[in-house]
Amino acid sequence: MKSFTFCFLVLVQIPFVTFGQKGSEQFAKIGSDFIFSDLQTGDTRKEVMQKLRDGGFIQIYEERDNGLIKSTFRLNDFRYELGAKLINDKLEFCLIDGQKGWQFSFYEDVVEPQWRNLREVLIKTYGKNRDHRDFPELIKVPLNDKGGYVTDTWDTKDRLIMLTVLFFEVKDCCTNQMVEYSCCTLLIQPKNKG
Repeated sequence: MKSFTFCFLVLVQIPFVTFGQKGSEQFAKIGSDFIFSDLQTGDTRKEVMQKLRDGGFIQIYEERDNGLIKSTFRLNDFRYELGAKLINDKLEFCLIDGQKGWQFSFYEDVVEPQWRNLREVLIKTYGKNRDHRDFPELIKVPLNDKGGYVTDTWDTKDRLIMLTVLFFEVKDCCTNQMVEYSCCTLLIQPKNKG
């Protein structure tokens, strides 16, 4: 019985260890100096990397050409990727992406639940007062538009938060054909103080 209990406890903890986990408290409150988790505007590359490690984020890597530090985290049993955007070695904003997929069933089976999960957490954190519209049919999402289809916008005194749905093409390396992908994404953009 003791070995069963131990195995059960280990299995329950695996998702938290695998993807880093703090839950919805990673979303910083209005008026705080934090963008996401304990990341702050102006953090250097070195500080961002250390904070992500200390925060339990894993699969941390850099895209130096794009000025991005990326890592994986989980929120209510959904996997997301955090992108910390640096300009001149200073953190400017954070972008959170849901899983990307190419099948039409993926849009309804994965993108919509991930989008709904983010929306619910954001409403709990930032309130219902926002510009919003429903989850769109895929044909309403503009193809290859970097801004995507904006569903929710919180324009607060210290940050702009935009929840969107993206629909874009990626060249398949095997067939050399363009394949259409979709995902949800969240921008957290601090406003300049002053």
